[in-house]
Amino acid sequence: MKGQPVYYINGIGILSPQKTFDNDAFLTELSSYHENVLTCVTPEFKNYINPIQLRRLNRMLRIGLTAATICLRDAKVQTPEGIITGTGYGFLDETAKFLRELLQQQEKQLTPTYFMQSTYNALSGLIALSVKCMGYNNAYVSRGLAFENVLDDAMLRLIENPDANYLIGAFDEAAEVQYSASIRETYFKAEHIHNLDLFNTTTKGSIQGEGAAFFMLSGKPSDTTWCVLHDMQFIYNPADAEEVKNGVAAFLQKNSLSIQDIDLWVDGASGDIVRDSVIKELAQTTFKGIFHTRFKHLCGESCTASSFALWLGASIIRHQHVPDPLKLYPEKNPAQLKTVLIVNQYMNKNFSFFLLRQK
Repeated sequence: MKGQPVYYINGIGILSPQKTFDNDAFLTELSSYHENVLTCVTPEFKNYINPIQLRRLNRMLRIGLTAATICLRDAKVQTPEGIITGTGYGFLDETAKFLRELLQQQEKQLTPTYFMQSTYNALSGLIALSVKCMGYNNAYVSRGLAFENVLDDAMLRLIENPDANYLIGAFDEAAEVQYSASIRETYFKAEHIHNLDLFNTTTKGSIQGEGAAFFMLSGKPSDTTWCVLHDMQFIYNPADAEEVKNGVAAFLQKNSLSIQDIDLWVDGASGDIVRDSVIKELAQTTFKGIFHTRFKHLCGESCTASSFALWLGASIIRHQHVPDPLKLYPEKNPAQLKTVLIVNQYMNKNFSFFLLRQK
C-alpha cells in the first residue's frame, strides 16, 4: 500500500535450543533432542554480563539479558528509546520457588529474590537498568499473542517517531511446572520423540520449547539492517480455516501482493495432529506450490515461538539461503529470497502473519 510505514530490523540477538547466539553462523549445525523438552544452547554468559551482576541472576534472566545485549551490540545502539517485552507465562520456575517457600515458611522470612525475579517485567526492568534506558518500558503477558502485541505497540510508536530505536523481545522458559500441567491437556506429547522427527508423528501435542529473542526495530534503516518488517497482523480464535484463508488474502492485498509474490512461506505447524489442521489446509490450498519451510522442530512450541520464526525469516533474507534440513520443497528453491511470509499458529487459536522483505 502506497504510503504505508515500514519497519527496519536493525539488530537481532537470540538464544534458543539451537546455536543461534552467533549471528555470523546460520544453523550450520543442528542440535537434536531425544526428549520432549528443548532447552537453550547458551554462550559464556560472562562475555555479555558483568560477573558481579551475573551471580545474582536466575537462568532465564541471564538468557534474556544476554540476548538483549547481543542485539544491542549487533545494532550498534547503546541506549534505545524504549524497551518492550512479551511473554506467555513469565518466569514460572521462580514463581514456583516463591510459592513453595511461602507454604514451607508459613509466610514468614521469605526470600525476596524469588519474588523479584518472578515478575513479568523483571527482564525489561533489568535491561533498562543495565543500559540506562529511562524511556518507554512495557511488558505484555498475553499467552500466544504476547510477541505480536509487543510488535504492534512498537510499530504504532514508530509511526509517531520513525527515528527512534525500540528494543523489542520475547521470552518463555521450559518450566517443569508448566510441562506437567500441559501434558494433562495434551498440549505436549506423552511419548518421547526425536525433535527432528516432530512432523512425522501422528499424535496430539507438540514438544516444549524455550528461548529469548530480541530485535532492534526502527522506522529508519541503518548499516546493520537485516531486513524490512513490512507488516504484521494477527487473528484471535478464528471460527474456521476459511476465516484464516480470508485473513491471509486480505493481508496480502493490503500490502499489494499476491501469493505468487511470496518467495518463501514459513508455517507454524507444531506437530500436533489435531491443532495443525488449519495450517495443513493452508498448505494444501492457499500456499500450494510455494517454497515452504517450518521451524518448531528446532525451537519447540511456546507462546512466543513466533519470535524464533521472525529471526529465521530475517536470517534467510540476510543470508539468501535456506539450510538444507529446513527445506520442504528443495526443487522449487527460488534464485532470490526477497519476500518471506510467516504464518504462525498457537494451539490452533492464535494466528499471526509477518511479512518480511529485503532491504
